Amino acid sequence: MASEGVRRHGHMKIRLTVFSAKNLGKRDFFRLPDPFAKITVDGSGQCHSTPVLRNTLDPKWNQHYDLYVGHKDSITISVWNHKKIHKKQGAGFLGCVRIMPNALHHIKDTGCKFA
Repeated sequence: MASEGVRRHGHMKIRLTVFSAKNLGKRDFFRLPDPFAKITVDGSGQCHSTPVLRNTLDPKWNQHYDLYVGHKDSITISVWNHKKIHKKQGAGFLGCVRIMPNALHHIKDTGCKFA
């Protein structure tokens, strides 16, 4: 996550970069997952997705997203297996991280990376 800049309706503009995921869990015995990441600014309706990468436990997306974040908003990045997403609710979930509002204000402009 890097640059905080322009404000729109009291919200900070944040450029979020989703670089990669590492060592995703292999939940299917015979196949590797087709992972993608979903980025959501909780409560604002902003939602973005990375491209789906085929057959990998270590996807590298390097995708940039401009988000407008209020002082009470958090960001959730969840990783899903595209092969399983339509099977049943919750199927295909591989993991997530939530960046809380207080953390957003502490790490802006630092180039922080979440492992």
